[in-house]
Amino acid sequence: MKLSLFVVVLVIVSGINIPSAAGQSKPSQEGTILTVSKQDVATPALRAGANPDHAPLQAHYFLYNVSVQFNCDIYVGRYESESDDLPDALSPNNHVPVRITKKVMYLDFPGEPLRMEIVRHEVSQVDACGQTGSAKQ
Repeated sequence: MKLSLFVVVLVIVSGINIPSAAGQSKPSQEGTILTVSKQDVATPALRAGANPDHAPLQAHYFLYNVSVQFNCDIYVGRYESESDDLPDALSPNNHVPVRITKKVMYLDFPGEPLRMEIVRHEVSQVDACGQTGSAKQ
């Protein structure tokens, strides 16, 4: 009795697809980079009026906000880098292969995909899509 119940449960579980694994295998589609903005970040922040000679060492990194239009949607992804030198492919008006998951945007460049956290999503303004824009966060 216990063995047959175990076999039934095993058959049911093995027939179920795991959504997270299925979501990662989505094919990429073409998107267009609209804008790229850079911000130099230093941590920890230096207090106003503090003596720089007595301040702790700061780590510098760069935040890039990259907006990509994909179909009628515009996604803004945030990319962090220790270098202020971005690949040439991350330039406005370039066409890039894009995969979107729930909170992450992947730009599928040859080699390793570039992973960005999605910080904003909006529908593009009235254009070829024929829709009005609205922001989502």
